[in-house]
Amino acid sequence: MWSLRKLSAVLLYAFAAVLCGQNVTILATKGDVQVEQPNGTWVKATAGMKVNEQQKIRVGNQSYAALVFPGNKTRELRQAGTYVLSQLLAQKSSVDDNPYAVRYTGYILNQAVASTAGRASGKTLGAVTRSTMAPAPRTPAQSSFYAEKIVFAWDRVPGSEGYIVQILDDTGQIIHAQEVAADQTAVEISTLGNKLKPGVCYYWRVSTRRHASLHSTNTCFRILSADKAAAIKKEEEGLRRNIDLNTALGQALLGAFYEQNGLYGYAWSAYNQAVTLEPGADGYVALRDALPQRVSQQASVSVSE
Repeated sequence: MWSLRKLSAVLLYAFAAVLCGQNVTILATKGDVQVEQPNGTWVKATAGMKVNEQQKIRVGNQSYAALVFPGNKTRELRQAGTYVLSQLLAQKSSVDDNPYAVRYTGYILNQAVASTAGRASGKTLGAVTRSTMAPAPRTPAQSSFYAEKIVFAWDRVPGSEGYIVQILDDTGQIIHAQEVAADQTAVEISTLGNKLKPGVCYYWRVSTRRHASLHSTNTCFRILSADKAAAIKKEEEGLRRNIDLNTALGQALLGAFYEQNGLYGYAWSAYNQAVTLEPGADGYVALRDALPQRVSQQASVSVSE
């Protein structure tokens, strides 16, 4: 039996939890974002930080914060000012009752917190300009695509005069080659749908025009079957109707949808768009740059099972 002292301690803890409010997670920050502490001091907010609903958050000029509340409700703060978190939650948002947003907010939150753990705020996990002559792929291996929309991305090579993207079949024969301008580090291909079989591991690689024989590593990708593509597209359409894709958070949610469905190339593009919309927001940078590592870990789990 519990002693009276233990019971009193548990009840006191529960009462304190009610007073303090539930945890709120900071998903992404940029610029001057601070959180008030119980003693009245202010500390720098970082992606993955847990705060409670009774605390205040202060956003400076040209700064940004994305917050995830209990129940996977989200808020973005762009206007400078000081906000009480509980009051933010009390303000109704159009996405609060959106089942798609709620579903993928939980996923994106877990990935963002994991990706930023142990990483200094503002530093990337690999979004660097490489000096090697062969571009490094950014689209993760084992990405799946709709037949009519294949997208590849890679790191910029300084001084490049342009790039050459090649697609190879499962025997290693080149079945498509395309030149890309020097100011682009991504390509969308929409003309190969009828030539590629669903489920087959095809490969893509990229080189610079100046050093055309020095390719990146051959990277496997696959095309979805018509039935599976139709099912995913149906849910994607519902998601797109219910989120604001002109915001970084909306693009991050779209990226989470793609990632969970194995469409890693689309996921990387969506996360990259989130970074573009809110440059320097550390949570979004981490989501994008840690994607290949998450894909690799998922593949390892699948093999072990």
